[in-house]
Amino acid sequence: MIEKIWSFIKAIPWAVYKYLLTLVSMFRTNIRDYGMFIALIVIFIVFGFMTSWIFLGPFNFTNLLNQTAYVAVLAVGMTLVIVTRQIDLSVGYIGAFLGAYVVVAVENGGPIYDMLPQNFIVLWAILGALAITVFVGIVKGFFIAKVKVPAFVVTLAGMFIFKGLLMFKTNNRTISTTNDFFIKVGTGYLPTYEVGDYDLITIIIGSALVLFTIVKGFLGRKKSVKLGIPTEKIELFITKLILLASVIGYLTYAFSANKGISYLLLITIAVVGIYQFLTTQTTLGRRIYAVGGNPDAAELSGISVERILIIVFISMGVLAMISGVMYASRLGNTSPKHGPFWELYAIAAAFIGGTSASGGVGKVVNAVVGAIVIMSLKNGMALAGIDANIEPIILGSVLLLAVVFDIYTRNVRPVDLVGMHYAKREFKVEYLEAKHKFKLAKKELKIAREENRKDLINFEYEYTNAQGAYNKIRDMIRVSTEEDFITE
Repeated sequence: MIEKIWSFIKAIPWAVYKYLLTLVSMFRTNIRDYGMFIALIVIFIVFGFMTSWIFLGPFNFTNLLNQTAYVAVLAVGMTLVIVTRQIDLSVGYIGAFLGAYVVVAVENGGPIYDMLPQNFIVLWAILGALAITVFVGIVKGFFIAKVKVPAFVVTLAGMFIFKGLLMFKTNNRTISTTNDFFIKVGTGYLPTYEVGDYDLITIIIGSALVLFTIVKGFLGRKKSVKLGIPTEKIELFITKLILLASVIGYLTYAFSANKGISYLLLITIAVVGIYQFLTTQTTLGRRIYAVGGNPDAAELSGISVERILIIVFISMGVLAMISGVMYASRLGNTSPKHGPFWELYAIAAAFIGGTSASGGVGKVVNAVVGAIVIMSLKNGMALAGIDANIEPIILGSVLLLAVVFDIYTRNVRPVDLVGMHYAKREFKVEYLEAKHKFKLAKKELKIAREENRKDLINFEYEYTNAQGAYNKIRDMIRVSTEEDFITE
């Protein structure tokens, strides 16, 4: 009995070390997907220390997510635009204009709206804005896809046009929002039922989400095993579930301690959920990525590239409208000063979230994380009392680093550090011998060249053979996996 206990104790260090190797292998193999999450965690920790953890407090954190909402919605649409190798510089002023259109129609009315019942004014205003944005999306898509005008030019022209339309619509003045619709969207929360200092309804929703996440994860894994689909190691699977449950738990705590779940957040979640389903579970989503990956091959396979581009720009316009209404509702007004830099924040969020500048790669969920990174930097620097003039410098640097990161991680090879550990131990003698011979051959070749030996070709031949043998065993170790050393 004592021997078994002692054997178990001795096995603990290796089990921990093996788990850490497995974890690092996962991050190295999927660095493109996890890079922005690591950056976000670092930002949270740094600003947490700098602000005595006020930054991560319930009030500031929920306020941060509400501030991020309009950028996140724009970033979702911009991700699909960039995935298809296009760009849209007009979304800032389009969103601001459509937000102004809805606000002016509801607050000031007009010949048509004055004839409608009060309850239908908001609906008709939104439908009117929706009709405008669909038309604009078709026009942009037509010029880009049919006429072949570069997207940069078309959308730059759109930016100027809608800036003028925004000033015209608002008559160069700020118009306040007093309708209950805007108040509810901008500052409203789901009904609450407080128990102590926390909202019970939010806690119930959060607990249900944690349970749903765990059950869905295990059912999905069970289904994959049954179908013979390769699955990740059980320790990684459990780690992911624990981390995801922890994030949901913290969000539940933050929301329940501060008013609950806002409508801005609900709208954002709905948009992300719809587009996540669209891009991962539908034929349209697969075609969008196919067009971005290789437009010529997509066209030859029967996909209408022109139609896909038009759909993507219509989608971008609809999300810009939603974003504009959210922004105006949150600020409680519409203004000719709304719109600048919205498109830049959306583009930056998409790139920081891992969307590839060369097209074909990008996830809407990651783009939302990119939006949170941007707004966290703005919010954290403001709380920490950092000079506001430094903010654009830091944002620009983060964007540049994100693109560089994308370039250098584009062709990352899978790695299994546990397998490499076993392989290094298994082929230690052969590896050290090959390495020694390679170094010796390299040194002898250098001496032979300095002495200008007549038989230099023999030394070069020996060097080439030694290098080949060394590279062969090194590459064999590098591609080894844990399964290679599992004996039945």
